[in-house]
Amino acid sequence: MKKRILMLAALLVTITLTVAGCNRGSTNADSTGGKPWLNSDIQANIKNAKQPAVQDDFHLHVNYEWLKKGKIPKGESRYDSFHEAAKDIDAKALALLKDDTVPGHDAEQVRALYHAFLDWNARNALGVEPVRPTIQDITAIKTLDELSDFICDPERSRWAPTFVEIGNETGSSYTTVTVIGTTNLSLGDSAEYQKRTELGERREKAMFLVFENVASRLGYSKEEIQSLFDTMLSVETKMAAKSFSKAEIMSPDITAKTNNKYTPKTIATLTTRFPLVRFIKSWGYSDAKEFIVYQPELIKALDEFYTKENLEDMKAFLLARCIRGFAPYLDKKADKATIEGSDIVSGAQGSLPDDKRASNLVRSMLPTPMARAYLARYDMSKVKQDITEICKKVIATYREMLDKEDWLSEETQAKAIEKLDAITIHAVYPEKWIDSSSLNLKGLSYVECINAINDLARKLNRERTNNTMDKDIWAIEDLLQTNAIYRPTDNSINIILGLLATPFYYDGMSQEALLGTIGSVIGHEISHAFDTKGAQFDKNGKLENWWTEQDYKAFQERAAKLIAYYDNITTWNGTQIHGKTIQTEAIADMAGIKVMLTLAKEIPNFDYKEFFTTYAGNWRIVTTREFEQMLIQTDPHPLNYLRTNVTLQQYDEFMEAFDIHEGDGMYLAPKDRILVW
Repeated sequence: MKKRILMLAALLVTITLTVAGCNRGSTNADSTGGKPWLNSDIQANIKNAKQPAVQDDFHLHVNYEWLKKGKIPKGESRYDSFHEAAKDIDAKALALLKDDTVPGHDAEQVRALYHAFLDWNARNALGVEPVRPTIQDITAIKTLDELSDFICDPERSRWAPTFVEIGNETGSSYTTVTVIGTTNLSLGDSAEYQKRTELGERREKAMFLVFENVASRLGYSKEEIQSLFDTMLSVETKMAAKSFSKAEIMSPDITAKTNNKYTPKTIATLTTRFPLVRFIKSWGYSDAKEFIVYQPELIKALDEFYTKENLEDMKAFLLARCIRGFAPYLDKKADKATIEGSDIVSGAQGSLPDDKRASNLVRSMLPTPMARAYLARYDMSKVKQDITEICKKVIATYREMLDKEDWLSEETQAKAIEKLDAITIHAVYPEKWIDSSSLNLKGLSYVECINAINDLARKLNRERTNNTMDKDIWAIEDLLQTNAIYRPTDNSINIILGLLATPFYYDGMSQEALLGTIGSVIGHEISHAFDTKGAQFDKNGKLENWWTEQDYKAFQERAAKLIAYYDNITTWNGTQIHGKTIQTEAIADMAGIKVMLTLAKEIPNFDYKEFFTTYAGNWRIVTTREFEQMLIQTDPHPLNYLRTNVTLQQYDEFMEAFDIHEGDGMYLAPKDRILVW
């Protein structure tokens, strides 16, 4: 089921930490090795790999034993340090969900959803019947007006795509903006509709498998199933022609491209056939004083397509997407097909245990109640205090680092420091929360639970129209996720509780380990304020240029050098890294290490070897080939082994600590280094 709260905005403005060369030619030639580094992320690649010298491949040398022994769990497509950190929190969350004695409204709601997911007797008894009323409703549509009636009725179309999506997002200075986007594309990337990649082929195969499973049990024939599926892709192909590609979405200039402002009067001129104004009103956003339309040309293309001649094609699109989207919420047969489809895409085998899947579902659908129930049982107040102090120290050190950037004019330098000083620290958990006390899931079926949760989310989102958000309520959903986040629209770093476990944070850490793990994470998130995306926002989160023309040109030139360097990396079988799509995360990685090295100078007898070795441990990962390919095409982070090797190549301290010289695989001459900051 789709979320009615528009998620594309979060994709465009939220920068996250998680996932995922040298001067003699950064090329990896094939799937078994290459020059200068083996892609040691892919589990199959390291099966027969020898441990290289530390000077030739630092990531593989340091993580060799872990990588050789690393196993991808059943139902997963990778295993990494973030999974290690998540173990303790996952276990505590699951214990909480299984304990019926834990009191409180939050605990009651998360348990109700948990048990509803696991009630296979009830779900199997219903079979595919929950989706049938919507399918019958769509099938009965005879005219374009009736289609508009369906789309503009939130109750009738709750399980179907509506072509257009609307919702409020947090803008600068905690104000809300009403955003209009479009229903996402099934293949995930508009470029797939022009030239299908291997990933696109896997996604199509997976989609059809799931769709066929449910559609056949609804009574559709093989011919009807194939026709519906083909028509759905045909409609999406037309929409894809006017849609941003994944590469464009990950590019830093996407922010400006999507910041298209419309008033209530001008929004009415955007369509003549599609009932956009009626849609806005029926979904509860007619009071909005301003709208942000991500892709106006796509809305116009939809309007041109919205004719009686295309009615049956649009119905087929709705039917196919509704049937496939409903599958995860139905019976065991549909659930099994959904898992098989996911495995086709990611290369995983099998499924996580049902209780773990149920726990993940609860955290996804009820992040606030789950976090509050967790914190009521597990005290994190001391950790919150400690992480806050660490963040303050890193920000102070970052100020010292910016003071020494001699390529910046005093004017831009002052603005950068002003933005740095304005960063809001969100450490571990908030003190105030979104009010979900009206939610009552007791006694509801799984599908009814999902409906109730989404109804409340839609209500709360509507109420945010034209409002100023309470800055003490964080715009982060799942606090239990193993992640850290910088949000440019409120200029905040969010070092949340899910990350604060071994190996990233634990009692008794040495200073070197602390800086190499959670310290580098904090430095990374601060650096997003000054990467090629974050640097477009001012200290209040407003999209506004605060650079001098000359400084911004120099900034872009430095970023271009980084992009060109990554573009020269071929990771396996001719697959190239796309420097433009990973530039923001690469910039943040490198600046994060630089601020840690600045801090290290204040520590007597600092052990640089331990620091760099600990940092490399952050990025150890074993993946399937399919998942690695998906990361390259869809993730804005460099691959993990590159997050170690390319990042650390930039520093004299690293070269000196491990006696690295010209001719070594890890050597990068000072003139070829690509530090932006």
